Amino acid sequence: MKVELLPSSVPVSDSQFLVSFLVNDVLAIDAGSVGLMADLSRQERVRHVFLTHEHVDHIASLPILLENVYRPGNECVELLGSADVLEFIHRDVFNGRVWPDFFALSTGPDRFVHGTPIRVLEPVIRAGMTITPLPVSHGVDAIGLLVDDGTTAVAFPSDTGPTDAFWRHAAACPRLAVVFMECSFPESLRELAAATGHHCPSTFAAEIRKLGRDARWIVVHRKARYAAEIARELSALDIPNLEFVVPGHAYEF
Repeated sequence: MKVELLPSSVPVSDSQFLVSFLVNDVLAIDAGSVGLMADLSRQERVRHVFLTHEHVDHIASLPILLENVYRPGNECVELLGSADVLEFIHRDVFNGRVWPDFFALSTGPDRFVHGTPIRVLEPVIRAGMTITPLPVSHGVDAIGLLVDDGTTAVAFPSDTGPTDAFWRHAAACPRLAVVFMECSFPESLRELAAATGHHCPSTFAAEIRKLGRDARWIVVHRKARYAAEIARELSALDIPNLEFVVPGHAYEF
């Protein structure tokens, strides 16, 4: 499985402002930056976009992506998310004011987008991979995703604070080897992290123990202003198999 956190800055840096993971070039998890790839042929390869929730850093470039890849005909990007998230996207983004109503324009053979509701704990199969939505604890209703290609499984808890159900289900997957795990705030902002459904280093360290076994922990979603401080605090905890994501790097698992 190939996974890339798409860059959200030019020139490419370690700073992360938006969230889009590209999996095997054809499946995106969140749409923060996927519509900003300069190579339009890469955008055109994306067939499925999973939305974990509706916060703007996770949906910012979705309208741009759908416009960039549109061609007349019935082939279009499939947008997968909870029924509530899909309703929000239609009502508050593709509403004819913020952006044209691509859903209304997709009722016939000429389509911009196809929406598919997904539900927690009900796996779907796309692009040869099994994707299972799992519950997390964030400031809004959100899901994490477990992506399994039959050889390796990779977990994307998305934005979350301390939670238990995600780890119970993730631990039941014997192929799980890698977790892209958020840590948004430094220890000095622990209360803010708790209030907004995110992690700081101490809760990060407590959380990963819930998996109950070794894994490769790739840290994502460090707020750019605090990224260096978070890195120092996490590194001081001597967590085995810990690393910090490199935006634009194609990880092979």
